[in-house]
Amino acid sequence: MTTLGANVSLIEHSIVYGETLEDYTIQVDYALPLTYRAAQIPSLGDSYPGDTAPWGHIVVGHDSFKTLEKGGGNLRERYDLKLIDTRTVALGPYVTRVMYAKPKIPYDSGITGLKEVARRLDTGRLGRRTGLRVFLAAEADADSIADASLPELTPMFAAGNWQYALLREKQIEHRWRVGITKITAVYDTYAPIGEVIYVNKGILEADSVAVMMWNRDAVPGTGTPGKRIDQIYWDLDVRKQWVRVKGNNGWPLVRADYRIRAVLTTSNLATVNSLVGKVNSNACPNIVDAAKETLWFNKFSMRQRKRGEGNLFDCLIYLAHEPLKWDSATLAQLQKYEIREEKVKDNAGVEIAGARHRTGSWTPDSDATTAMPIGNTANFSTLNGYLS
Repeated sequence: MTTLGANVSLIEHSIVYGETLEDYTIQVDYALPLTYRAAQIPSLGDSYPGDTAPWGHIVVGHDSFKTLEKGGGNLRERYDLKLIDTRTVALGPYVTRVMYAKPKIPYDSGITGLKEVARRLDTGRLGRRTGLRVFLAAEADADSIADASLPELTPMFAAGNWQYALLREKQIEHRWRVGITKITAVYDTYAPIGEVIYVNKGILEADSVAVMMWNRDAVPGTGTPGKRIDQIYWDLDVRKQWVRVKGNNGWPLVRADYRIRAVLTTSNLATVNSLVGKVNSNACPNIVDAAKETLWFNKFSMRQRKRGEGNLFDCLIYLAHEPLKWDSATLAQLQKYEIREEKVKDNAGVEIAGARHRTGSWTPDSDATTAMPIGNTANFSTLNGYLS
């Protein structure tokens, strides 16, 4: 609240109301005695009578000067009351001109968090987009609010052309007004010429191979595959393996090694690392419409994008695709192999010292079921989302 010293009076006809793009303003002149002191005039941050600091009109500047020049009775040129008859206005030896300003914000007393008051959007070559957002906050809470509400590398907007413009810099201007802090956030896609970076997004690459399946055990006419060439299986406790010799009497099963090449932020690395070694528990329509339990995340590599820009990483996510699912097996494939050791005797029936004969057989695993859950599945929605 403005407090005036002794013998200081308002020059009522001097009040001028105005506005700028950012503020509403009030200009007021006060007449001062010859013995005035700085303490007698309004201080920076004092509120205009009837308003509340800091969100109402507050003092943002003042200027004091003599009204009479030495040896004369003329007002100084810098002090112009324009249409006011100076002969009828009580002027003191000094006059203080005070400027009050009130930010153009839709409230009268205080805010919680940030209030956006200005925005600028810019475009550059080859899709590069930059922008500024300007916020106001209460002085006492500005630093903590800026850290919590405006973390680095967050997008300018959740959708639209500027969603890939990330927060690069913050300018925190304490005492932009007494009690008010101004925070300017600078956003940029930060793409060099010829490249547009989409953060937390990626592209899909693949190397596909066809694995030949033998048709011997397939159900005729159904296209159901039989035993895979080079895959060991058990038939009546006998270990068997098909080996391709010639001809093409097989059923091709296409397997692929997929790679998602993405630029990720630090916060996403922990999420991705937690999925390494897992099989997808959900379908992934963006990864070539892969069904659940057919993708095995078996390798992850990343490289810091730029020294000093440690929050961006070039990443490769490796996914091995198994169309018949990674977590399935038949009961026969889950049999236990039991090894037994027996003493060896000669033809006369006498035991040969130290000699042992080992035999083995396959028996069903009582704990096995017709399916073998891999027990290591996870939701791959995050990976699938990188390709949306």
